[in-house]
Amino acid sequence: MKFLNTASLSKDELEIQDKREEFLFIQKNSIEKAKREGIEQGRENEKIEIAKNLLDILDNEMIALKTGLDIETVEALR
Repeated sequence: MKFLNTASLSKDELEIQDKREEFLFIQKNSIEKAKREGIEQGRENEKIEIAKNLLDILDNEMIALKTGLDIETVEALR
């Protein structure tokens, strides 16, 4: 199908189309990366909020174990 769409294009038009497709590919990957990073940041923020709620009832090691945060992060929350 792509062949049929490009068969009548000139060399310059083909180059423009290739550049457009490359641009769209890069944009799509950038958007997907931003979504993944946003989800990861949201999960990290959630862990920190949970840890803050546990500070008055658990020690640092247990909070780190239960939330997946490292000890240094938990200590910095205190």
